[in-house]
Amino acid sequence: MPKTLKAEIWDKMQYLFRDFYDRMVHCVQIYDAPIDVAALKNVLIWTTEKTPILHSSFRANAVEPYWQVEEYTIDDILKVQLDCEDLDEVVDRFICQSIPVDNNVQYKVAVFSDGNRWALAMIVNHMCMDGGDFKYFMKKLAENYNKQIAGERGFIIKTGSRALDEVYSNLTEEEQEIAKGLYKNISAVKDEHYFPLTPSSKDDHTMICKRKVEKELFDNFKAIGKKLDVTVNDLMLAFYIRALYDIGMFNDSERLSIPCMVDLRRHIEAGGANTGLTNHTGFMVCSVENKGETINDTLINVLRSVRKSKDDPYMGLYSLPLLKLAYAVFPQVISETAIKIGYMNPLIGMSNIGLLNDALLKLGDANLIDGFMTGAVKFKPYMQLALTTVKGVMTMTIAIRGNDEDKKIVEKFFDLIVKNMQDFVELNRDKL
Repeated sequence: MPKTLKAEIWDKMQYLFRDFYDRMVHCVQIYDAPIDVAALKNVLIWTTEKTPILHSSFRANAVEPYWQVEEYTIDDILKVQLDCEDLDEVVDRFICQSIPVDNNVQYKVAVFSDGNRWALAMIVNHMCMDGGDFKYFMKKLAENYNKQIAGERGFIIKTGSRALDEVYSNLTEEEQEIAKGLYKNISAVKDEHYFPLTPSSKDDHTMICKRKVEKELFDNFKAIGKKLDVTVNDLMLAFYIRALYDIGMFNDSERLSIPCMVDLRRHIEAGGANTGLTNHTGFMVCSVENKGETINDTLINVLRSVRKSKDDPYMGLYSLPLLKLAYAVFPQVISETAIKIGYMNPLIGMSNIGLLNDALLKLGDANLIDGFMTGAVKFKPYMQLALTTVKGVMTMTIAIRGNDEDKKIVEKFFDLIVKNMQDFVELNRDKL
């Protein structure tokens, strides 16, 4: 009889989101020297064996969905091409694919090279892990690879519980009681503002639009923020929100609410180091009453909102008891309908995935010189900005299903964000 795994609540929720995006999480890491493919294969096989969900197919049973563990070969996971004429194009084509939920493996890895640069690219079903655990996965992949080429033993990957309740494990009994009673539906914050993409058409295709922020500009606004006791995330929210007003869709005096992803591992024992690979992401809502006259005014509006959330010890935990109740009381087919009625999928969002640490992602003698990570490809009218930083360079990504006109709109939007960064630096140059 085939081995099965329980479909946890986060798995079911990500499956429900199939109407909003492609469920993939994407990562590209660029190196300055060759990657040992034989060593990588050994590490991937070991990792996949230790993490059965990565070689399972999702069975969307109407009563109780589950995962069925499947047979696989390394060729189902790894692709290698070392004679690429256009490395960037080949990488983009690879990461823009989508893995069906009933596939025998739920992640795919590729090594590409044009002779000067070597790319390690990976996509994984969001049902298996979120950005936080994806970063962990890539760090452990590098750590285990380095052990392999050094002839060492003791590979490491976490294999603990994937249950939603792990999110309460670092709370006291009293705090858990409060957290498990937070039935407020935070997604019910209604904001009908949307990003001005074109209507859906036959020309739409998956695209991951990217823009790098020059290191000097990034260093400057980060340094000013430090003097003002403002985080990079706060600053990026202000630049992002002001650009949304700037792009011309909203009146400057209108209220605007933006959901921001929150890593719930802050509430988990040992920061989630002992759980299984899974999703532990919630969100907080940043609401500003208006655009503000200058970028500093926008920042003040942002800070007024986010500091309320940051002062809340239960940030990100709202709605989880409601979600758990829906899946506990109803069979899958009914619980999905019930959740869709109450859940408002954000039209616009932001996720700061953070630092991809080049020291921890080094592969033998191959140094990480560039890269990014981004979330799922959104379907119109949904859009999300994702941020990652490598070696002091920030990459902004917007992954959408769109056309050439949409790409132009996104490029213009990136221009507006960068202009807001520049305006902030000029306005606060005395802080440098």
